[in-house]
Amino acid sequence: MRNSILAGMACAALIHAPALAVEPRKIATTQSLKQGMGAVRISIQSQVQLTHGTLFVWFLREGSDPSRYANQLRFERETGVPVMGSNMVDSKPLVFALQPGRYRFVAHGTGCSTLPPPNAICTNGGPTERYEDETPVFEVKEGHLTDAGEFILEAPVGTDIGEGTGVREAQKNPYTFRIRLRPSAQPLPKAFASMPAGPAIEVPDRFRSSIQCRVRPKGAMMYLPFEC
Repeated sequence: MRNSILAGMACAALIHAPALAVEPRKIATTQSLKQGMGAVRISIQSQVQLTHGTLFVWFLREGSDPSRYANQLRFERETGVPVMGSNMVDSKPLVFALQPGRYRFVAHGTGCSTLPPPNAICTNGGPTERYEDETPVFEVKEGHLTDAGEFILEAPVGTDIGEGTGVREAQKNPYTFRIRLRPSAQPLPKAFASMPAGPAIEVPDRFRSSIQCRVRPKGAMMYLPFEC
């Protein structure tokens, strides 16, 4: 318990610190990819609309010093404004330029903008977790496009996920929500169709998503159920 509290305090102290991890550069065409670089397509999203702020997802470059910020990679998904048609629930795959290498998923957090240490809890009570042991890994190769799929902050199977119930569950039990993965159902943009495919992402079974529903039900703004 003491370690958890101390880690939470450490994360809290960093909540307003500048983003020191590498934030990948989004690209729209293959012409934007510099020589020696590769690309990854990834969607960061949440099963339910969160009220805790931006969702951050971190990776570490394998074989590098994890304490150096240059080896920490951070993607994000802002909350948006659901009533205006912008949320954090829908799939939103984007393409980013990256240096070749293997990148291991290590953490997620909402509100804390710096990599959370083990057992950290952000002060705003948002879902936070530092993952240990075997986790998903994607590899980027020079001149190739790796499709990492959808990284979804997901409730435990069997949770009542509805327009109001899902949001309340995330508020009451935020630390039961964990990142899970599934392949993207959206085709590659034409601008990247000619790029050779990079290696398939490595996903341990415990990280595979249980959400079968691909799009929000008609009229829904705040959630994505397990089954439509």
